[in-house]
Amino acid sequence: MSTAPAPSTASSIAPPSGLTLWRQRILTLIPLAAIAWLAQSLANHPTISGYGLSALTLAIGAGMVAANTMPKEWLMPLAPGMQFARHYLLRWGVALYGLRLTFGAIAALGVGGVVLPLAMLVGTLIVGTWLGSSVLGLSRREAILVSAGSAVCGAAAAIAVSSVVRTNDRQTAVAVATVVLFGTAGMFLYPWMYELLTQHWHLAISEKSFGIFTGATLHEVAQVIAAGKMVSDATADAAVVTKMVRVLALAPLLLVMALWPKTSWSQESSDSRNLRGLLKSVPWFAIAFVAVMGVNSAELVPSAWKPGLTALDNWMLACAMLAIGLQTRIGDLLRAGRAPLVLAGLLFVFLMVAGAALGMLLV
Repeated sequence: MSTAPAPSTASSIAPPSGLTLWRQRILTLIPLAAIAWLAQSLANHPTISGYGLSALTLAIGAGMVAANTMPKEWLMPLAPGMQFARHYLLRWGVALYGLRLTFGAIAALGVGGVVLPLAMLVGTLIVGTWLGSSVLGLSRREAILVSAGSAVCGAAAAIAVSSVVRTNDRQTAVAVATVVLFGTAGMFLYPWMYELLTQHWHLAISEKSFGIFTGATLHEVAQVIAAGKMVSDATADAAVVTKMVRVLALAPLLLVMALWPKTSWSQESSDSRNLRGLLKSVPWFAIAFVAVMGVNSAELVPSAWKPGLTALDNWMLACAMLAIGLQTRIGDLLRAGRAPLVLAGLLFVFLMVAGAALGMLLV
């Protein structure tokens, strides 16, 4: 009597169900949540707060120390929780940050607070594409990818642009690594620059002006919030609003790139499937941020709720920063490739120098 063949090992291992995947995320998020809560508690201590260290800075610092001193195998079980924190909690935290601001905050930035980030976005894309393709020998696609990450909103922009310009996984990973490296460096450098300029060189730079500069030139949203908070809450608020101008520009940028004539990817990107892909790349969390800001401007949130919601927001952002730190390994970043790293480094300098020069004229 014949028997049915036994299923192969590969086919017998079913992928985890949605419920199982969410259970893994929640369970592995628990230790991250506890560390983020500890970072919040330490940040509230007078000794720590006296150094200007926020919960976000402590969280990403702890994560980076762990990532670069502990074996990868020890951290791998936490991967589902880290991905959940970096993808979901970061976006929810940014959206909820709108409760601290009103549309009056945008008006307070003035025309310069809107023109500066848009000018830096366009300038960084043009300079980066030219330097990468004409000077450093990168392909046009790679140059655009690294430049977009520096110009718009870091890793999220690089990943979104990669779907339009059709780069491979390695090129995308390299672009993400470069913006993470220099964006993280900038997160710690900017507060030190502010102290140097104002306390030692005695330059008259307001907290709001420096916040606009930070939001217009630093890479990731999380890095902007962390750097701003190390200076002051006023700096962080101005930085976040300015940064949202760049983030909201991602959607029209992707559309322009997809429809731009005489490019090798424009024909591929014109079908309905890729248009659906563009919609998926829209930074909906930025739109949610504006919506929450509108709710706050209309005073629809009871004042008694705000302290709890602010604490929740700080916790979500601290969790996200911890996850980013746990996935930031210096060795991996330095192996990204010489030309992309040089391009990202040059753009980092360009953003600071050109942003400061243009900021003096506009802000």
